Amino acid sequence: MKLKFFLCILGVFLPLTAFPLTADERTVDVETAVNLALRNNLGLRSERINMNTLKRAQTTSWNEFLPSLSVGMGLNRSGEDEKTISSPWDLSASVRASLSLSQANRYRIESSKLSYEAFEIDLEDVEKQLVRDVKKAFYTLIVLREKITLIKDNIETAQKRYERAKTSYEKGLIPELDMLSAQVTLENLKPDLEEANLLYETAELQFKQTLGLTRNTEISVEGSIAQESIPLDTERLIQEHLPDRLDVQSTEKNIQVLENQKKLARAEEYTPVLTLSYSYTSGLDDPFHNDLGSAESWSGRSSVGISLSLALDGLIPGSSSRVKVAEIDDSIEKAHIERTQTQQLGRIEIETLVLKLQKSLRTIEVLEKNVALAQKSYDLTEKEYNAGIADLLEVEDANDALQEAKMNIVEERYNYLSSLFDLEYSLNTTL
Repeated sequence: MKLKFFLCILGVFLPLTAFPLTADERTVDVETAVNLALRNNLGLRSERINMNTLKRAQTTSWNEFLPSLSVGMGLNRSGEDEKTISSPWDLSASVRASLSLSQANRYRIESSKLSYEAFEIDLEDVEKQLVRDVKKAFYTLIVLREKITLIKDNIETAQKRYERAKTSYEKGLIPELDMLSAQVTLENLKPDLEEANLLYETAELQFKQTLGLTRNTEISVEGSIAQESIPLDTERLIQEHLPDRLDVQSTEKNIQVLENQKKLARAEEYTPVLTLSYSYTSGLDDPFHNDLGSAESWSGRSSVGISLSLALDGLIPGSSSRVKVAEIDDSIEKAHIERTQTQQLGRIEIETLVLKLQKSLRTIEVLEKNVALAQKSYDLTEKEYNAGIADLLEVEDANDALQEAKMNIVEERYNYLSSLFDLEYSLNTTL
């Protein structure tokens, strides 16, 4: 009846996962659907791999204090007069180790930790969005199933009305036009059923793909579009849950990341670096004639070094290091503004969603009364038609009004649930 409505809610849910190889049959309620999507979604699994990478970087960030090690070997030929030296060839081997220590090491370790925590927030956001969209997709199937049921009931009623009209026409009680009108009404409903079935099958395919089920899997959605109203206090919700919003958490973490970047930049430019080094070099003259495996053939020396260095670039006005720190300061100031904007927009979003939910509840209450009135009007018109007082067109109009009223309340209940899921995502909680 409202094809545009179904096309809109159907187009929201794009395929998110690939199909597994096995097929089965299962009954799916909304919680089962959510669990399947969280387990099978390929995009989510990819993000979790990224999470593991950052987790590894964070847990091994202590390797900042590991020395850098290298080994080398070289074969050299001297260009001097061969008459003045015993052999133009010599073989060398070396081992080197160095370790640099400064305040920057500490902030690099902190950077790994903050990067991991920031990605945790991003991953949680992806999961919460998936949960919200799966719930919406689930109840889209419920709505489409209700639509199919209403159309089937309408067809059954139209079939009975046509058979009765045909019998009355054959008995000469009504004109042929009334019988043909009843037949046309019946036939016009059949394409509506085909279209509703197509919408359901398409939505079901996308839903199964999102859950990671095969195309051959037979699923039966188990649930109802009816939902008890939830009392909502806008100010209380904002006060209790605004700091928990994932976008607010993300901006808070971004400020922490930038603050740490500033400390790191200052440490790299304005604090001394202590470098410890060790090297050992061994050489062998005339390797083609001396015994490589004999310790006596080799000669070597080792060295240990300690140095302390301090970059002076940061002391020069307008230097790149000073500009870098100033740019980070600008980014921090912008991040604070972004946090304030995010909080303001979050407050508006919560207020808007609560208003939408309250409007839906009022609309549902009115639509329930409309259904009762439309049902009463249809019943009375049907009786008048049977008594010969009303014509067939009046009966069909009354039936159309009844079916539209029933479908309107189903759609509004979906709107209520959809706004409720949006509010849960916005608040980062379950209501």
